[in-house]
Amino acid sequence: MTEETKKEELKKPEAKKEDVKLVLSTTKSIHKPIVIVIDNKSYENNPLSRSLFDEVRKYEAAALDGDIEALYKQVEILYSVPVDVLNQLDVRDVNSLLDFTMAKIFEAAADTRKEKAEKNASGPGPKESASSPASSQAS
Repeated sequence: MTEETKKEELKKPEAKKEDVKLVLSTTKSIHKPIVIVIDNKSYENNPLSRSLFDEVRKYEAAALDGDIEALYKQVEILYSVPVDVLNQLDVRDVNSLLDFTMAKIFEAAADTRKEKAEKNASGPGPKESASSPASSQAS
């Protein structure tokens, strides 16, 4: 950074609380992708949209009832792994992959809630955990 750039940065007014925005995109998430590695090849998750999860849910019930094909189909939807590669995976590995993916998704949501709670707890008054009844029941 040059001296000129530093001076320009110092001249900029600090962002006011109402000026701060969360800018989202339908084409790129603000979250890091979930990456899986199969036979030394990395695969990133497809965008985790509502419609993607609706499609995954179509197969979830069948998978829970023991439909092995439904397990593979869920991975196929979540990641762009070629079918011939998926077909070579042990069914237990496919199940572990799904567990890993869901844990990563909910881990990110829990981290966001925790950060928000910590921010809210830093205000005046006694310091208490700012959790909802739903999140305390999940523990």
